[in-house]
Amino acid sequence: MRYHNFFNSIGTPDKIEIFEEDFNEFTIEYSYQTILLPTEETIKNILAEVKNSDICSVYLSIDQGEPVIIKDDNNFSSSFNDLNNLLSSHEEGEKINVKINIYKTSTNNQFHFYSKDCFFSYIKSFDSLSLANFFSSSVFNHTTKIYILIEDFVGILNSSRFFIAVQYQAEEEDYDYREKRNSNIISNNHSSFFGKLKVLPEDFIFEGNGEMDLSTLKRFQRLGKILLISSIFDITDLTKENFYYKLNGYKSISESIEVNNINTENLDDFYNIYLWIYNSGNILDKIGLARNLISLHLKKGSSLELEGDVFESLKSSYKIYEKQNVKQYIEVRNKMSDQILDYGKRVASFTDNFANGFQKSALSLVTFFSSLIVTRILATPKNNSDFIMYSTLITLVFIGITLVYMVISRFELTEQEGRFKKSYEDFKKRYTDLLTQEDIARILNNDEEHNSDLLYIKKKKKWYTTLWVVVLVLILISTIVYYIYGNSNTTLRESLIPTPKFI
Repeated sequence: MRYHNFFNSIGTPDKIEIFEEDFNEFTIEYSYQTILLPTEETIKNILAEVKNSDICSVYLSIDQGEPVIIKDDNNFSSSFNDLNNLLSSHEEGEKINVKINIYKTSTNNQFHFYSKDCFFSYIKSFDSLSLANFFSSSVFNHTTKIYILIEDFVGILNSSRFFIAVQYQAEEEDYDYREKRNSNIISNNHSSFFGKLKVLPEDFIFEGNGEMDLSTLKRFQRLGKILLISSIFDITDLTKENFYYKLNGYKSISESIEVNNINTENLDDFYNIYLWIYNSGNILDKIGLARNLISLHLKKGSSLELEGDVFESLKSSYKIYEKQNVKQYIEVRNKMSDQILDYGKRVASFTDNFANGFQKSALSLVTFFSSLIVTRILATPKNNSDFIMYSTLITLVFIGITLVYMVISRFELTEQEGRFKKSYEDFKKRYTDLLTQEDIARILNNDEEHNSDLLYIKKKKKWYTTLWVVVLVLILISTIVYYIYGNSNTTLRESLIPTPKFI
């Protein structure tokens, strides 16, 4: 926005009264002893240069008098006439104030700034804790990147959270990891402030060729280092003036330092250690080893500076540590594999019990029903109709009992399936102290065997239940046919037998 050209075109400014900007508003005001009457075209040009969604107003006043306000609206001509009247009443010695005010709107986490100097000044107006709280506030959408577009900015600066440039450029965003990383940091450190924030250390570590005021860059870097220390050390606390930290390693260190005295020159050392701890592997082992080595290499009485290449020493030490623990790792892996085999045997055991229950029940029922048929064919009961009725009732009772037994067996199998699932989840949780989630998933083949066992149980339950129901339905139909056919034959036979004459 060429606001300087506008102010210079109407006269020589006496002094600047206001020059400030934040994420919501931009204001610049100059005072003059005398000015030239701006043309309508000049005013319209300055109004037209603002973003489409922003609202720009030009204020002109004499001393503390009521200002004339010119906006890009239907009253433009009328306001311009009021300006002519105002300036015609100006007397020598009276101060003329000219102010441009812009109310800004933002969309899609894109924030527009009209002056890089104002942006730098605004960032420097925060202390480190306030700056972290501000970028964690509801002003921003915390699920996407924040784009800060500054009209007179040179180059591009980019971090995990921020993109600073003149124009918007879509950036590839990966925000899936942030919630998990924040949780890991909070669970492995004791910080009075980190849990309240929605920012991470990497948000304030920039890459690119953007030209940022050095003191502003230091403000970002200092906050980044504070967050890095809070992610690695045991205990941290941050106030407006001081940063307290406690480190328990080979040496125990507890100090408080003024925030402005924190050195940012070896920021990369802490950043590399931070990424190495939280990117992959066993965080607990890595952070413990890092604390031990940092406690030996932290300069005494320094502004959180390290001596030597701690990161390289850390990687070498971890390789030795891993070799010492390979045997234990293999033992744990083999033990988990053995337990998985035991789970497979358990599945086979209770599905076999369910199948055996069906086989015994179905065989008993079929045997009983067959014996009735044989008895009906070979025997000649005195009262054939009574025999058919009672045998049918007994068969129906057997069918009912078998049906109840099937329901109970299914219920027991479902209960065993639920206990099997819970037992498996508890089994995995027991190893989280020794192995990472990634290691556990790799050893267990991402639960492939477990899911296969569950599928096997479901198939067995479905197949045997279906078979069980089919057998019961067939025997029920056979019983009904047996009853109807038996009674009809008895009635027919009685009707064919001649009645004795004496009767």
